[in-house]
Amino acid sequence: MTTRMNLLGMVLVCAALAACASTFKATYDHDAGHDFTNYQTFAWISKNPMQVGATNRIPNPMLEPRIMSALEEALGAKGYQWVKKAEDADFVMSFTVGSREEIKIDSYPSTYAGYGAAYPRRWGGAYYGYGTETNVRQYTKGMLAVDVFDVKERRPVWHGVAEKTINEADREDAEGTIKAAVDAILAGFPPS
Repeated sequence: MTTRMNLLGMVLVCAALAACASTFKATYDHDAGHDFTNYQTFAWISKNPMQVGATNRIPNPMLEPRIMSALEEALGAKGYQWVKKAEDADFVMSFTVGSREEIKIDSYPSTYAGYGAAYPRRWGGAYYGYGTETNVRQYTKGMLAVDVFDVKERRPVWHGVAEKTINEADREDAEGTIKAAVDAILAGFPPS
């Protein structure tokens, strides 16, 4: 019974860790002296506000309108109004997408397994029977960054970035993944 409880506990811990790994991690930076309280309207910095950061893949051209739509919707839900002309807005935005392939290598000692027991063996002051087990995992780290520029002052005032290890489910549900990234980023806008 104890073995089953331990196994169940390990499964629950793994599930909790997997759930944590599947969310975006967001970071923010802003001009601490800037007043964001009068912001009511926003626009795009240009007709095509998407920049492509470091990546080893050709970005999907449908990303730009999807991200624009997600940002417009999320900012609208916060009470900001989108305007067509940048000069009529309180702030303008641009965003950067990027991804990189990463490799994680974990190496750890393994013990000698003989006659049903796993233990290190010692002979003449030295351990023997140890081997090394190595796990190699390749994964894609995706990133979305949003930059806010004050129109009157013509300078950047806020920056937010969301990063996540991208899996096949994220690729299949691109709109859901974009929404999750935008929500994670805009959780820090306006800064408090």
